[in-house]
Parts: sequence; C-alpha cells; structure tokens
Amino acid sequence: MGRIWQAGLARLTNPLLWLGLALLFIGAPLQAKETAVRLGGVNYVSAEEFGARFGLKAHAAKSGRALTLKSIWTTLEIEADSRECSVNGLRVFLGNAPRLHRGRLLISRVDAEKLFTPVLLAGLDEKNVPALRTIVIDPGHGGRDPGKENHRLHVNEKTMVLDTAMRLQRVLESLGYRVILTRTDDRHLGEDKTADLLKRNLIAKQAGADLFISLHYNAVGSNAQRVTGVEVYTLTPQHQYSTADPEHDDDKGAAELNAGNAFDHWNMLIGYHVHRRMIEELGASDRGLKRARWAVLRHAECPGILIEAGFLSNDAETRKIMTPAYRQKIAEAIAHGVQAYGAVLAGVMKQRAGQ
Repeated sequence: MGRIWQAGLARLTNPLLWLGLALLFIGAPLQAKETAVRLGGVNYVSAEEFGARFGLKAHAAKSGRALTLKSIWTTLEIEADSRECSVNGLRVFLGNAPRLHRGRLLISRVDAEKLFTPVLLAGLDEKNVPALRTIVIDPGHGGRDPGKENHRLHVNEKTMVLDTAMRLQRVLESLGYRVILTRTDDRHLGEDKTADLLKRNLIAKQAGADLFISLHYNAVGSNAQRVTGVEVYTLTPQHQYSTADPEHDDDKGAAELNAGNAFDHWNMLIGYHVHRRMIEELGASDRGLKRARWAVLRHAECPGILIEAGFLSNDAETRKIMTPAYRQKIAEAIAHGVQAYGAVLAGVMKQRAGQ
C-alpha cells in the first residue's frame, strides 16, 4: 500500500496534503530497479516492471502496443513508437519512444528515472534536495528584441511577459519567497543575443537562485488561428533528443552534459507541477510538458523551467492575454505550481531532519 500512496502524491493539489503524506511515506522500501535491454544504442526497461515498483498495475490494450499503468491515485498511458504519453491526464513528451520487444512494452531507462520517477516518487529518494527561498523570474526578450508579435492587434511578447512576470513576483512574494526579475523594464540585457541570454543566467547565479522561471508567449506561422495553449519546457537530459527533434539530428547536443542537467530530477518535478496547475486553472489547451535545450535552461545553476503561456499568433488567445485579469490568472496558476513543488521539498527536508 505504501508504494501506491507514494504514486498518489503526484495527484494531490493541496500543498499541506503533499507535506503530510511525504512525511508518512518517504523511506518506504522499493523493489530493485529493472534489468535494462539495449536497443538501438538506448537502454530500455519493462514498463510493466517499472510500474510495479511504484504500485501501479498494468492494463494492456488488445493490440498489445499500448499500456496503462494505474493505481487509485495515478494513471500513466504509454504507446509503442509514440513519444507522447499521458501522466494523470496531462500531455507529456518522452525523450525516447517506447519500444515493443518480444511481447513487452519497454520505456527508456532515462525516461523511467528522469521523467516518471520524479513525478511518481516526488523526489523522495534523491540525495541532494534543493532549497526554495529565492526565485528568479526571467521575462523573455526586451529592448530591441520584441519577441513574438501580433501585428493585427498591435501587441508584442516583451510587453506581455514583463507584466506577467511582475504579477507573478507579487504573488510569490505574498507567499514568502524572495523574488528577483532579470529585467524590470523594456531593455535588452546584452550586446547580442548570446550575451543577453547569458546575462539572464548570471543574474540568477548572483542572486543565489533556487529556482529559475523563464516566461514567454508563443507563436506559429501556419494554422495560426487554430493553435492555442500552454507549453512548459524542462532541459533535455544528456543522451536524449529534444521534443522538437523527432529525427534525432542533434547528435552533438544530445552528447553534451550541461550545467542544468545536474537538476534533471527537480526540473521535471517543478515542470510537472507548474504545467498541471496552468492547464487546470486556465482551462487552456494542453500543448504538453516538453524537453528542449534552450540556452537559459542549459546554463541554469538551479532547477529551471521555460513557460510558453499562450499563442500571440492566435487572435482569440491574444485578446485574452491582453487582459490584465487573464495575465493575473496565469501568474497565480504558476505560483500555485511553485507552491506545490515547494511543499514537496519542505516535506522531504523535514523528514530527513528528524531521522
């Protein structure tokens, strides 16, 4: 039963419940990790055996190509050859597509340990637990870089993200966090794009940031009036390919170990909580919890996420984003995700202090 409740931690929205149950079930014994099978240069493990480690019962589709791993708290849905899966009803993108091998559905070892485990185990088995006191919010773009623009409605990304960041700062400060913005007005932070991006991470480092949140609004060129919704990005783990690289073209990037990869476990945990709260509270289309090697995530020396809070290329969504009430709603949803993540960290630290 302990393992089932551990998995259930991922479904709770009340931070106090997170804290209480974390204290109850941290340290519950887990089964040994699964034996890996190497296919195409990637280590895979049995999805069914992995689920059993967390008290999740496997339900196979008739085709044998899809599997649901389920407890009373948690539901994971995966399918062979698809990088898209469902975690408690949320759209999440894997680093490697599951493989069907000798009648068993396999998931990559990296996805098992760096995507599913942070959500299922809520960080309870990690040795180094980060603090959460100082949060740096990074409003993307600024100055001569307007970011995405909707010329029809005369609105740009740099203006909308700065206002959203300031709203988020006020909400987080009201919750007791120390909050710093990488920019508080309409300015470019460096002589060129590279310097601008590095400056954002430098500000976070100098502030002693425990969490880095980069805020953006999105746009597409085709089907602009049909595409809406929220995306949340975490840094792609080493040896995996980013969500936008389905053809595995970036071999050099996949081989590189970035500073931000030291926090893979916590990147996923904060990404999951913020993504979940934004989808639930905004009622927005779920564009997915994704992986990318954005510069601000690669060089972050603390857990970090990048949020695309809506599409300025879509006129209807842009009109919502232009309203202060909706930007406030975005800020509050992000803050609630941070609060849930913070409750998990606090629960783990409190338990360890009592050992």
